[in-house]
Amino acid sequence: IQCRICWSSEEDSTNPLIIACKCKGTVGLIHFQCLKNWVLTQKQEKPPNAQNQNVRSFYWKRFECEICKQMYPYTFKIQRSIYKIIDLSEQLATANNYILLESMPLDKNTSRNIHLLTVTPEQSEFKLGRGHESQVRINDISVSRCHAIIKCK
Repeated sequence: IQCRICWSSEEDSTNPLIIACKCKGTVGLIHFQCLKNWVLTQKQEKPPNAQNQNVRSFYWKRFECEICKQMYPYTFKIQRSIYKIIDLSEQLATANNYILLESMPLDKNTSRNIHLLTVTPEQSEFKLGRGHESQVRINDISVSRCHAIIKCK
């Protein structure tokens, strides 16, 4: 029994060996931290710009097992402990009021998108859609150019 990434069989409560996908045999187990580090290498960030200072978007092109292609969950629960693969606590610590949105994948699309909207007195309204004027861009033909406006009071 060993991790398919680091080949170690050691585990503890902070870094258990988990079954993260449908893989079996020698590639079936992976350390939680090894998986978390691998997912982190797949992360891309669209940082705030002059027009959208209060919007940060995080994008994972591949959020799946590279062998069996099963999509990874955001969290794992082992006994009473919850392990989060994606941890945005650093980003959330700097924001007092925020909205966290996830673009849900369609069918076999294995990408993940998370949008962090920071609400401030200067910006309390956010446009969502596929148009260029939207602060949160959703690249889907079924979504309107200005699909929704979130107003925070």
